[in-house]
Amino acid sequence: MHSVEGARQHDVVIVGGGHNGLVTGCYLARAGLRVLVLEQRSWLGGMAASQPFVEGAPEHILSPGAWENVYFRAGGVGRDLELERYGHRDLDSAGWAWLGGAGESLVVQADLGKTIADIRRFSVKDANTYAELTEAAIKILEIQDQYGLSNPTRLSRGTIQAVLRAVAGGRRVRSLLASALTTTAADGIDGLFESDAVRGIFAGTGSILAPLTVDGSAIAVLAPSMIHHQGAVRPVGGMGGLVAALERCLLAHGGQVRLDSEVVAIRMGGRGGSVELTDGSVIRAGRAVIAACPAQRVPDLVGDGFPADIAARIRKAPANSTGLGTFTVNVALAGRLELPHHQPHRADGIDLRRPALYAGSLEDVVAAGEQSARGEVPDQAVFCLGILSAIDPSQAPAGQDVAQLYGPAPVDPVGGWDKWRDEAQRRLVEKVEQFTPEFSALTIGPFVETAQDIAVRTGAVNGCIYHIDNVPTRLGPMRPAAGTGGYRTPVDGLYLGSASVHPGGGVSGLPGRHCAEVVLKDLGYRSRKSAAR
Repeated sequence: MHSVEGARQHDVVIVGGGHNGLVTGCYLARAGLRVLVLEQRSWLGGMAASQPFVEGAPEHILSPGAWENVYFRAGGVGRDLELERYGHRDLDSAGWAWLGGAGESLVVQADLGKTIADIRRFSVKDANTYAELTEAAIKILEIQDQYGLSNPTRLSRGTIQAVLRAVAGGRRVRSLLASALTTTAADGIDGLFESDAVRGIFAGTGSILAPLTVDGSAIAVLAPSMIHHQGAVRPVGGMGGLVAALERCLLAHGGQVRLDSEVVAIRMGGRGGSVELTDGSVIRAGRAVIAACPAQRVPDLVGDGFPADIAARIRKAPANSTGLGTFTVNVALAGRLELPHHQPHRADGIDLRRPALYAGSLEDVVAAGEQSARGEVPDQAVFCLGILSAIDPSQAPAGQDVAQLYGPAPVDPVGGWDKWRDEAQRRLVEKVEQFTPEFSALTIGPFVETAQDIAVRTGAVNGCIYHIDNVPTRLGPMRPAAGTGGYRTPVDGLYLGSASVHPGGGVSGLPGRHCAEVVLKDLGYRSRKSAAR
């Protein structure tokens, strides 16, 4: 016989302790509801977790998923929840840099003028194009900001105003907005820029969002403009520093967390519902259950209680659907990573250890994506390297580093990852050592993840870091699927509150906040502010 925790012990049970699940919990607990967050792992955070994952390096804090974001400050969740009171601090990033094979480097930094000057060293034409493009892109990013702050089922006044400003911004804005949703990033970058440096930084930053050869991926040409718009930040303590602040906020408002609690079933009925864990225990939710986990899992958790047609659409929501995923090598290091071939060539004093570092030409990035989609480990590795302790020394002992190295790779290579894991790691590390030669010599230990490993650790289908692909057919009310946008599900009392819903992936907390607002409205609260009071 299953044990059942007190029938009214919890008003709301949240399935998933990622940052969005915690954000949802904070808002609901602050409103006076009794909230329990269930997490299948022995730590919180999901894609935003930071832990000493390397055995023998307990003071090296690794962040195998997210480690930098461009959305959290703009979204306002931190201010809203007053997370500084709970220990949250973030630091400005140093931008994004491209490293060439002959010691050259290009840095995209917050200062637009300095960025344009750096581009001019490679191409005057590209510098002028970049300036014009950024002016147009920021107007489009303002639409993204306002839409992300609003419910996807209805345009807010701020979104409409941002659209009108963009449309009035001239031919370049209208052309960019149209092409971003219809053409490929590879074609867009190739048509705009001539220098390998500029093409390379756009390819590197853009490939994080989607494969460069997919229709609609041209929205990736907006990526470098984000650094000039809202900027990027890194939380102190890794992304897990933000997670820890959210946990403290939740607990301070009376919420609870239960780790090592994997949910196998959600049962809704009457007022609220219940969740069953792998150990057979059943936990009652008196008012609502929130699935803050990848949406594709929810129909199977709910079972026959979910309408069959909508369940089928959610299960089919694309996740790394092209076959392209990521391969990450997170390392604890016994010393400092240096860039001896590139740093001496910087005459402006920029420390190249601090930006996110990209290597690979546009052609290399496209080829790596195409090979990965065919199930092949790229023979010419391209990468992004983050030396995380260069900006936040608290993540490693004094004089030592932690870093994440990742590149495109197949979700499921031909022959399987047991065959290809070591070779993929060798190729990626061999490539990065062309730029930072002491990488292997300084490595205390690695924490390596394929897309399949990410799927096991986080539950994300195919290891998709956004839960669902960032494609035009999965935006707003179409995310995760038609008929499910807007956080409510067809099952009364069951809600979605993860990166699977609007506005999607990245560390913003907005899916969690919007979900909480909908729950509070359904429970009779007039607004988030009145609930806080």
